[in-house]
Amino acid sequence: MLIGTSAGSQNLTSFLSRQKGYAQRLIRGLSGQKRFYQLRRGLVGGNAVDLDWYFDKTIRGKFALDFETAKKSLGERELLITTTNSGDRESYFLSPNGNTKYWRQLLKASSALPFLYRRGVKLAPRFTANSVTLAEPRADYPKDDYYLDGGLSAPLPVREAYRRGARKIIVVRTVNANFNGQSDWVHKLQAWICKSGYCPKTIDYLSQHEQAYQQELAFIADPPDDVELVQIFAKKPLHSKLLGSSDKDLQHDYNAGITAGNAFLQTHQTRHKKPPFCLI
Repeated sequence: MLIGTSAGSQNLTSFLSRQKGYAQRLIRGLSGQKRFYQLRRGLVGGNAVDLDWYFDKTIRGKFALDFETAKKSLGERELLITTTNSGDRESYFLSPNGNTKYWRQLLKASSALPFLYRRGVKLAPRFTANSVTLAEPRADYPKDDYYLDGGLSAPLPVREAYRRGARKIIVVRTVNANFNGQSDWVHKLQAWICKSGYCPKTIDYLSQHEQAYQQELAFIADPPDDVELVQIFAKKPLHSKLLGSSDKDLQHDYNAGITAGNAFLQTHQTRHKKPPFCLI
């Protein structure tokens, strides 16, 4: 089982597609462009972050995602992409089920931050009805609705992996070991949004994110006796930001990730081959 949240869902997809350095290329080539982020668009009712343009670029050309290879690499394993329903604000773990177009839509939804991409991504009934998988199915599941960044409700879906039966859980973190969930980007985003008069609703989202993060950290700190939980993270603070990272910062963090990954492989590569196993 593989579960991706927010940018982590893109990273898992490029991992499956065997496109080494793909995330780094997208950050440098797309999210660093002026077209991607313009705060003034958000202040006049539009999307400050142009996810439509960003994901259109992943269809063809040098930024294309190789979904065919990703499907083959996934095989019989289950891939779940975390999203947050904009109506009930609950987390939903959706499977692309091999549908390339829907897979791309899920990646967009899982990265759609409120205010920056206002309404979220609308998922059609024929997709959500067939693709959603829940630990405890809900009769009132909203089949046609808008979905936002999965990190708002499930920033570290470790408890969900456990509820689904995983007893060996590997969590790839994009923070250093001392990160406590009080995100710098949360407070910066809050400051930006308050200038535009959208504080109340957005603060609710941000508070939900931090509360969910703390709950997951508590589970990680004191897991049940029947689960083996391993985290992969950089030993020192990372330099990249939510937006506007320099090439130097990206290269620093990329190298830190390679070092952390190699350290994990040297000590654990023979211990995580049999199910029930989950990579987050």
